[in-house]
Amino acid sequence: MTLTTALLILGAALLDVLANLLLKRSDGLTRPTYFVGAVLTVLLAFSLIGLAARDLPVAVAYALWGGLGIVTTALLSGRIDGARLTPTGWAGLALILGSLAVLSLTP
Repeated sequence: MTLTTALLILGAALLDVLANLLLKRSDGLTRPTYFVGAVLTVLLAFSLIGLAARDLPVAVAYALWGGLGIVTTALLSGRIDGARLTPTGWAGLALILGSLAVLSLTP
């Protein structure tokens, strides 16, 4: 994986996290500005994944994007919303990170 591809996937994951945060702020879609922001952010994230898929199989690019987004959102939700992970939740995140490490070795 090239540095550019890694940065595209990382950027897509960060945009995914931002979209999740905006969706949360939309308060059940009652605040349309946040909802529209979330949709536009997801579209931009998909664009970055599309570019990354030129260098990686789409299944790998998508899995890396999703996994990084899940882990980052789970970690930030504790800071933002006070959500707490159980030991099982932490174990799940560790498994995701391990699988992402293996996937990142894909030529």
